[in-house]
Amino acid sequence: MTEAAPPRRLPAWLWPVLLVGVLALALLLEGAVPDDLLRVSNPDRSAAVGFGEALDAVDADGMVLVAMDPDLGTYPEIRATVRAALDQLRGRGARIGLVSYTPEGRAVAAAELERLRAAGASDDRLADFGFLAGAEAALVLSVTDLAPAEGRSLPASFATAGDGIAAFDLVLVVGGVDIGPRTWVEQVSTRIPELPIVAVVPTFMQPEVAPYLRTGQLDGLIATVRDGSAYAEGSAHGAAATSPLAMLVGLLIALAFVGRALWTFSRDDAGGTDLPEGLA
Repeated sequence: MTEAAPPRRLPAWLWPVLLVGVLALALLLEGAVPDDLLRVSNPDRSAAVGFGEALDAVDADGMVLVAMDPDLGTYPEIRATVRAALDQLRGRGARIGLVSYTPEGRAVAAAELERLRAAGASDDRLADFGFLAGAEAALVLSVTDLAPAEGRSLPASFATAGDGIAAFDLVLVVGGVDIGPRTWVEQVSTRIPELPIVAVVPTFMQPEVAPYLRTGQLDGLIATVRDGSAYAEGSAHGAAATSPLAMLVGLLIALAFVGRALWTFSRDDAGGTDLPEGLA
């Protein structure tokens, strides 16, 4: 009696080729399927989008004042967001000046200045105003007279900065308990209502500062970890995001490999049940 022909099997070397090919196809099709359809969670991204658009509104040669006054204990929560914002501004060619009105903020500002310089920020696009003692009183004085701390000088490209905060095109407030968005809204927005202000604060401050965004007193706000992650992920100057479609296809292929291994193990235990044609 003629024995039945063995089932056809795909060559073992073909599986890695198929894996690479399907992943490449998924990358080529990126954008054909909306990301939202592939997200396990689909949070409201309006805060992240609005914050990014406020930074993009700065002209390529605009001056941005970064008021760096976070608390050391909560800064790690917002550090990635702050760095993504600084990189976005640097990528646009903006002139960035850092100032602090608290000692803690100055410590953070010094570290971020070094990071910007290490990343290639040129000296004529970066200004260090240092720590200006006096808290809110110093902030009010800075509205019309923003002189750098003693012993510091500014690049020639920041010549107009000495005229005060009004000389800047945007203020990015990195806030903490002592000096934050509330202080800037009360002390600066009332004096320079046309000045755009955006802010990054830790989550515990969100109930205090969120109303300022709704009333238009802030032009952008990141005040939760979720919004910070959404902004950093969507920033063109941050790390490239992995294609959700490629991730989905890769997961399905990985499951297929696991299923094949389990089927083979089960067949061997059961005495030789064949795999479906093409999967053996």
